[in-house]
Amino acid sequence: MWSKIVSFLMSIIAFFSSLLGFGVKTKANYKEFLDLSYGADSMQTYDLYIPTNKGDTLGLILYIHGGAWTSGDKASYQPAIKNIASKYGYAAASINYRFLSQGVTMTDILSDVNEAVSAIFNKAQAEGFTLGKMITTGMSAGAHLALMYAYNTPANAKIKPVAVGSQCAPTDLSDPNFYADGMVFQNSYLQLVASVVGQNVTNEVIAQFTAQYSPVTYASSAVPTIIAHGQKDNIVPYSNAEILDSALTANGVAHVFITFPNSGHALESDADCAERYMKTFIEYAGEYLD
Repeated sequence: MWSKIVSFLMSIIAFFSSLLGFGVKTKANYKEFLDLSYGADSMQTYDLYIPTNKGDTLGLILYIHGGAWTSGDKASYQPAIKNIASKYGYAAASINYRFLSQGVTMTDILSDVNEAVSAIFNKAQAEGFTLGKMITTGMSAGAHLALMYAYNTPANAKIKPVAVGSQCAPTDLSDPNFYADGMVFQNSYLQLVASVVGQNVTNEVIAQFTAQYSPVTYASSAVPTIIAHGQKDNIVPYSNAEILDSALTANGVAHVFITFPNSGHALESDADCAERYMKTFIEYAGEYLD
């Protein structure tokens, strides 16, 4: 069942990626770099598009794919990053990362994000461009990673995020609504995630894990955020979005909260909300990257 869910989510990501083109048909001026490596593992790769007609100092939009931290591929965002570079004049990249397993922890995945950012910065610099600001974005697990990196950015990050776009992100892994009736994973959800810490999964271990890897924990250091979430989501509960909204409000962090009232985890049934999200995302890029 999970493989079918992931395939469906990847198709939805591709749909949202195509929306960022807004019907562009003109030939763009950009440099294209595909499947470049940022580490020894075969999963540690990235794609990068750099516009060549917008000067040598550019903002970057970094896309991180979803798939429950155990599947997915950067290729789902290729239409989006190409269109971002060609139409809007920002550098754009999508990354792959190692998947969660007994040998790969959430810390390792977040380290992959940081290593990818460094490699992207260095590649752009080698091509004569400086990437000075960054927006991170993604859907589901990718949105979780985008939020975690933006809110708790490593001190050695080559490009620090100035904003983040989040679609259906797990924001509070301790939310009891993960276990509610009708949820896809219920009791197995956090058991699956927490098991990779390599210890017996006690309530204490789960509590420590969920606090460490919940973006809401770092709301006091958050950057401006777009939150999009389906009110009928049965994979990541809608309450996760409400919790993040409340935390950002309490900390005075600028943000926009877009509810998709008829949609589940794939944001599939509210075209007007999807259009609003895309419009807001481009407005954020203009405000925080330019």
